[in-house]
Formats: sequence, structure tokens, C-alpha cells
Amino acid sequence: MLSGIRTFSKSIFAKILFGIIAISFVAWGLKASMLSLGNSREVAEVGSQSISPAELDRAFKRNIDKMRRVFGPSFDQQQAIQMGLLNNTVQGLISQKLLEENASDMGIGISDEKVRDNIFNNKSFKDETTGQFDRQKFLQILYQNGYSEPEFIEGMRSDLMSQQVVGSLGAASTPPSPLVKAIAAYRNEDRSGRFITLGDDDIAPIETPSDDVLKKFHDDHGAQFTAPETRNATLALLTVDHLAQTMDVTDDEVLDAYNQRIGEFQTPEKRAVEQILFAPNAKESAAEAYKALQGGEDFMKVATEQANMKESVVKLGEFTKDTMLPDLRDTVFNLPEGGYSEPVETALGWHIMRVTAVTPAHEQSLDEVREQVENGVKRQKAEDQIFDVAAQLDDELGAGTSLKDAAAKVNAQLFTLTDIKKGQDLEQGIADSKEINSKIYELNEGDESFLEETQSGNRYVVSVTKVTPSAVQPFEDVRDAVETAWKADEKQRLLGEKADALATRINDQGAKIDAIAAELDNSIDDTGMTKRDGRGLSADANPAIAGALFDLAKGKAKSVIGENGVSVVVLDDIKAASDTTGKDDPIVSELQDSLDQDIVSQYLDYLRDDISISLNNDVVNGLYAQNAPAN
Repeated sequence: MLSGIRTFSKSIFAKILFGIIAISFVAWGLKASMLSLGNSREVAEVGSQSISPAELDRAFKRNIDKMRRVFGPSFDQQQAIQMGLLNNTVQGLISQKLLEENASDMGIGISDEKVRDNIFNNKSFKDETTGQFDRQKFLQILYQNGYSEPEFIEGMRSDLMSQQVVGSLGAASTPPSPLVKAIAAYRNEDRSGRFITLGDDDIAPIETPSDDVLKKFHDDHGAQFTAPETRNATLALLTVDHLAQTMDVTDDEVLDAYNQRIGEFQTPEKRAVEQILFAPNAKESAAEAYKALQGGEDFMKVATEQANMKESVVKLGEFTKDTMLPDLRDTVFNLPEGGYSEPVETALGWHIMRVTAVTPAHEQSLDEVREQVENGVKRQKAEDQIFDVAAQLDDELGAGTSLKDAAAKVNAQLFTLTDIKKGQDLEQGIADSKEINSKIYELNEGDESFLEETQSGNRYVVSVTKVTPSAVQPFEDVRDAVETAWKADEKQRLLGEKADALATRINDQGAKIDAIAAELDNSIDDTGMTKRDGRGLSADANPAIAGALFDLAKGKAKSVIGENGVSVVVLDDIKAASDTTGKDDPIVSELQDSLDQDIVSQYLDYLRDDISISLNNDVVNGLYAQNAPAN
């Protein structure tokens, strides 16, 4: 569900919201049980529960965010609506409420302690060092994914309630054994063969055709020679990085910041440590080893011979006082360099510690880090002032000041953009250029945007000064490109005809691929033992060869056109799949998941007939003016 919560994303709540239910509700539309809400301002009512406009809006924005991770930052609200994401969000929320209502009717309740335990035990919310719940990390993940704390907690409670209902539905379902075996036999069958790949030497040289032929090719393949729409624009951009360069700072401000960040510039003392470790019941052995050291024996020799330790295990590495085992901390950090300790008992056993090197603590002076601190102060000032500068830019534009002059007054960066294609990087070091490009293509020629904010917090205003529509380029301007494309097309056609003819000789005339390869002076390559999905196919084979192998009878041939050229492949061997499929086989898991989804879908159909649902399309359409009715 959340990008940072991999474990949680496998929960029933996440699956219902973004998988099973979104699909099962796409086509169900308004039913007799779905009534109009009249003058209500709620999005929907499901039994005794309701979906507010704010709840829908938050869920829709979260779903748009998820889609941006797939399609990029230019994916916008209107695209989401056109793809049906708004409708699916509405139906997903209704489905969630149906299960909550059902759980409530069945008397299922989830205590605060149960919710807390699930959150506290989630690995994504734990500090990686201590393994303990980290509240700051928890809040950060929620913020990054658009959840408030109360909203997430209630979502978790709903998840646990739904899990008790839905989890029991699929408990008794088991994929039928004949179906599992049939799919396994189809999917896991292996085939192998040989192939030859045709090249330029296998066809006649391709001569340059007349301009009449090329012009016809140009006319028939206009899309290949169409210049995309381009736009010119003027961009005023406010970024913290640029604004920071204009900030003035005083020596007192730098000194104050240095004192506040002093911990960053302090490196604690480090000690390289070795140890000899004996078992908890080996106190006497530890004492004997210590006596040997006092007698002048080498530390490593005692460790390897008396404690049977490997040299690599004896050398523990470098430690600061904070990273040293607490029971050994004082012992190690009170030893002189080269010194060793008496045996020390811990829960792990008896330790003799030696410090082989000491790196003293160090504190960088202000002079050493002045530039770093000064830049930090400038950036902090810029972050504080960017809101006011953006407001000033907005006021200037509202008063009729031109974009160029307004940008100069607030010291914004001004860019003149020419021949910008949709989706391309704007270059010139422009931050968030893909988002800005998307805005440019939302505007018409002569339009100026409002003051916009990017996902990273930069502000900008853009004005579209020229739109050059896409158009087929004149033949005279692209003649060389047309000739190149025609020759490539002709080569593919001739190679395809040649491959078809060779396959026909094998299939109808009994020719052998070895004889054909010798005739063409071509090499023969093995496909490798291959499955239907291409696993096992040799690296130098066209990916399409895998599919061809499973279309052929043994000993037969087929021509294949693919990424690596044109080939002729012959099927040599078929290896049937094993008919034994263990319970952990992916096929069983996939079928089980499919069965579970079908059962949940049917159960929700039952709930829709049993629990009243009222959907208010007027409220949905009012929230998103460009949306078609969500039904």
C-alpha cells in the first residue's frame, strides 16, 4: 500500500483497496440498492457509514501519487480521471466500507492495543540499528505517502477487521489437482532446436530506388517522418538553491549555526580492538591464557592455540565508545594502546580484550568547515524566504507586470525555452523540468500559468509563446531519411521471403537445416532447452524463437523475424513437464490467489445486495469538474 511499507502492502486491506475490488467494481454500476443521496454532501453512504469528499480526495491523490511512480511526475489528475482511476478509487472506498460494515454487523472489533501492536511490530517503522519502533520514521513514511496519523491508524483497524472476514473466506479453497497439473504441463514443457540467422550476404544487394518510389513510401509512412509538436515558452523559476546564492549571512549567524551543529563536526575516539573469547564455563582457561600473555606470549598465538579462534575472528575492527558492547565499554576504553585486559565476564563468556590502535577524537574548527556552515545558513534563509518571494512574484504578475520584469524584481531565474517537445527534459539545469514540461503542454499559445509548485517545493510561472503543431516533413527535407527507411524495410521484406522459402524447403521437401546452412555458408546455433516464456533460450537467439518452437511439430521449421534479425528455426526435441507439483509451486500459489480473489468478489456481490449503498455523483463531479460520472 505504501511505497515504504513492503510488508504492509501484502495485507488484505492493501489488496482490497488496490487490486481485487478495483477490478470487480469497474463494471457493476448503479444497482437497485444504490440510491441517490439527494441533497447530501457526502460522496457515498454504505450502511451506517459514509465517505466524505475529503476522504475521497485524499485517497484519489494518494492513488495519483502511486501512478506517478510508474508513469513519472508528469502524470496528472486529468489523465488519472480519463484512465478510470477516480472511479476505481470511489468503488474501492465503497468496497472497504462494505467490509467494515459487515465486520461490524458480525460483532468484530479491533482494540487499540491490537492496532498499536501491529504498527509497532512493522519492520518498516523500526530503527535499523536498535530494532525498536521509531516514531519519527513512522511519521515520515506516512507523510511521504499522504496519510495523516489518525487516518492511517483507522486504516489499520479497518484492515484487521476486514482480514478476519476475508481471511476466512478462502481458507477452505484449494486449487483442483487436475487443473494444476494441466497448467504445469503446459507451462513447464521444454523444447529445443537449432536455427540459422540470415544476413546481407543471403539476399541480393539493395539498389537505391527512384524518387517516385521513395515519395510513395514517404506518403504511405507519414508517421515516420512527422515532426512532433514543439513549443516555445518563457519560464520564471524560484528554487531554494538559487535563492540561497543571493542570501547574505553575518559572522554571528555562522558561529551560532556552527555551535548548533557542533555534533556533526566532532569525530569520537576510535579504537581498533581484538579479543580472545572463552565459553561462559571456561573461567580457568581464560585465567591461563591471561597468565600466558603476562609471560610474554603473543596475543594472536594465545587466541589461536588456547581458544581455538581463527585470526579473522580475533580482530573485531574499530569501535567508538557508543558502538562497543556496554559490558566491555569501560574495559576497552580504559586500556592504553597496545594494552590487554584481565578476563572480563559477559553473557557471551570470558573476554580478554586488546587495543591495537587508538584514533583520537577530533573536532573540526569553524575555519575548517566555514563554507559548509555558511552554505547551510544561506539555504535555511532561502527556505524561510521562498514563500514570501513567491508571493511577491504572484503579486507583481497580478498587478500586470510582465513575466520577464516580475522575475527580475524578485531575482527569479528566467529561461527562454525553444522547440520543447512533450515529455523531454528542458535541460539548462532546470530543476523539476519534466513537471514543468507537463504544465507547458497543458497551456495554449499565449497562456500564462498560475504560480505553480513542484513536488520538490520549487515555484514557477511559465508562459507559452509559440506552438508549432506536428506535421509531416516535406519529402525534400527528409529524402535521405526516407531512403534509409525504405532500404531497411526492403531488406526486412527480402530476408523474410528468403526465410519463408527455406522453411518451406525443410517442411515440404525434406531439406535438412545442416545442408541449408552449408549452402549459405552460415553457422547453426542451438536454441537451448527453452520454456514458453523464453527461459533457457540462448542469448544470441531472437526472443521470438521461443514462441516459434512451441508452434512447431518435431522436425518442422519456421521463419522468425525478431530483434536480432531474421532466422529459420527447426524444432529438434520436446521434453514433457513433470506431472508432480508441490504445494509451494508458483502455479499453486497463483491459482490459490485467483480463487481467493474470486471468492472475495462473490462475497462482495452478496454484500452489495444485502447492505444499502448510496452514491452521490453530483458531489464527485463537483470535486473534479472535468470528471465523467463515477458509475
